[in-house]
Amino acid sequence: MNEVSERKITIYDFIVIGLLIFAVLAIEMMAKRWEAPFVPNAHISLNPINLVKYTLYSATRGFIAYFISLIFTLAVGYAAAKNRYLERLIVPTLDILQSVPVLGFLPGLMLALISLFPNSEFGLETVSVIMIFTGQVWNMTFSFYQSLKSVPKELIETSLVYKLSKWAVFWNVEVPYAIPGLVWNSMMSMAGGWFFLTVCEAFTLGNKSYSVPGISSYMALAISKGYLPGEILGITATVLMIITIDVFFWKPINVWAKKFSEKEDDTAKGSFVLDILINSHITRFFREYLLYRLKHITLTRSKATKSLYKEETKRFKDIIFTVLIYILAMLVIYKIYVFVKYVNMSDFYKILLGDGVTGLRVYLSVVLSIAWAVPVGILIGRSSKLSSKLQPIVQVLASFPAPLIYPWFVILFPNLNYSSVLLMMLGTQWYILFNVIAGASTVPKQLEEATRIFGLKGLKKMFTLYLPVIFPYLITGIITAAGGAWNASIVAEYMSIKGKIIEAFGLGAMINNFADLGKLHLLSVSVIVMSLSVVLINRLIWRPLQRFTAERFSLE
Repeated sequence: MNEVSERKITIYDFIVIGLLIFAVLAIEMMAKRWEAPFVPNAHISLNPINLVKYTLYSATRGFIAYFISLIFTLAVGYAAAKNRYLERLIVPTLDILQSVPVLGFLPGLMLALISLFPNSEFGLETVSVIMIFTGQVWNMTFSFYQSLKSVPKELIETSLVYKLSKWAVFWNVEVPYAIPGLVWNSMMSMAGGWFFLTVCEAFTLGNKSYSVPGISSYMALAISKGYLPGEILGITATVLMIITIDVFFWKPINVWAKKFSEKEDDTAKGSFVLDILINSHITRFFREYLLYRLKHITLTRSKATKSLYKEETKRFKDIIFTVLIYILAMLVIYKIYVFVKYVNMSDFYKILLGDGVTGLRVYLSVVLSIAWAVPVGILIGRSSKLSSKLQPIVQVLASFPAPLIYPWFVILFPNLNYSSVLLMMLGTQWYILFNVIAGASTVPKQLEEATRIFGLKGLKKMFTLYLPVIFPYLITGIITAAGGAWNASIVAEYMSIKGKIIEAFGLGAMINNFADLGKLHLLSVSVIVMSLSVVLINRLIWRPLQRFTAERFSLE
């Protein structure tokens, strides 16, 4: 009798069914939008009713980009962490791609996808999603890579004792260890995607402009027409979208992820959404049957350990890999030469000067972000109770697309040569904060008790315990924050308000000007210069420091 009663449909099942129906309808609505005839500039209505549809469009693009980013992160992050040949290729490539501003991906994507899908909106929508993807994926991938490189040796040795396959070790040891940091960085990455929403949903290439319906398109039209109620409604819709995503997506994931943390804290609040998913018969079926079967497969013992490669084979692989790298490098250098030879030296010197000025703003914004984000991140990360209270607030602040309020900001600080540093901080500080929170949340309870026994308090405890533990996470945060600031320069140094252009001297403003004027050769050179400067700084400073901190401050 009890077994029968347990199978009765409950209110939780109705809620899950409702959520599934809503998801299906949202996918159907988006599919119709993607199949619609190609229109370069979407018709946007300022009617508040249509804002609901535009909000769903923007949210769907963000989630599509996020799930693509997650798959990319798991595959590429694992390959870089586990294969030394691929690591030497992937990490520098990620450094380069992270440093390329969102507009740098635009010309090639636009021309290729619109020519592939000339009769539907699929190409234009795909461009928008991929551009959001480029604002999300690098931070997640670097975080996952750094976590895999710092998995304690005893965990790997234990898995070898039980003869787990690589697949089983990945899902039962490495991914669980990386989850706390990956969750926080996923929230930050989605926030980064929202930050560039204004660029990803409306863009100009030469004398042609393109746009897709969404919150940023609605806001852009309201701002251009000076329609203040529309601006307020757009901001309100954005905040409500972020809060809804936090309650129904990030909050349950955060509560679930706490079981993979070394901290034991029962004071953290739960999530009613997670309670619904746990108690629903529908989700229980997937959890107890399908996932059980998958776990059973992954826990099967691996085949006999393969013999080690001979030294001659390793040397041969090194030679082949080195030759391929040199060939690739020569092809890249040739392509750079093709672009540069058409550029006047005066334009080239101006681009280099603009790169230097923007670089100063970038690292000033990073330093200012570190000054407040490190102590606040440690304070939040060390307490699960405080984290559960402040996480939604931080998530809303980090996710809000700051460029939507830039026009109001410029009224208070009209000189972008200086105020653009503060605008960059809006796209930089959250990378550092989220990484510091993720690092502080991994501090073992035993170490905290040890510092209490030895009477370490205040700054002494900060420098003895917390800073060494969070340092690897902080370096990862600085790398991604600097990349975010370089990207933010394209919207912080250049903006159009009611037809009036306001700009600062810097490479970000130049990239916008070259894109607007259709000077693709100058745009390409600017992107190359920005990418090279970021890669050089990462190669010479941050990557060596990251390797040092991973070895020096590893929790083993």
